Amino acid sequence: MLLLRDLPKYEAIRQRSERYPQIDPRAVEAFLWLLRTATDTLSAFECFLQHFGMSQGKFTVLMLLNRNPEQGVNPSELAERAGVTRATMTGLLEGLEREKLINRHGDRSDRRRAVVRMTPAARTFMDTLLPDYYTRIHELMADLSEADKRELTHLLNKIGSRIAQVRDPVKNAVSKTPAGAAH
Repeated sequence: MLLLRDLPKYEAIRQRSERYPQIDPRAVEAFLWLLRTATDTLSAFECFLQHFGMSQGKFTVLMLLNRNPEQGVNPSELAERAGVTRATMTGLLEGLEREKLINRHGDRSDRRRAVVRMTPAARTFMDTLLPDYYTRIHELMADLSEADKRELTHLLNKIGSRIAQVRDPVKNAVSKTPAGAAH
């Protein structure tokens, strides 16, 4: 999570391009604002969820299950859809099961083969929480027109399509040893 509260001004970023010619100042400025906004938004919604005794991870699982509350989903598929490891998903499911918000049915010797379903209590909980949740999303996005929202979605998808290139440790690889450090 980005903890930087004091974002540099465009001019300061532009001045850095004298030292680092690879800098695209507008790209760096936009990137920092993207991170800052994402961090602040995530933090605000985590705070909201805490009032309901819910973590972002558990909420994500319930949202995935709430798409088709009558159908069960296996834990490995939930992990893939949530973008977490199977071990992380196991921990989330154990917590939700303790809170009686999910049931796991199936193979007791291998919980990954189990089918996970929301309990009636979870459905009631989500029906109570989601109207307020969606109202907060509406309020967050209230200053954007419909065209702005479509454009924002389009732009974020364009950025998202390039994440794999950034993640690749070989592309444009640089030495991990800080300058001046002994080899």
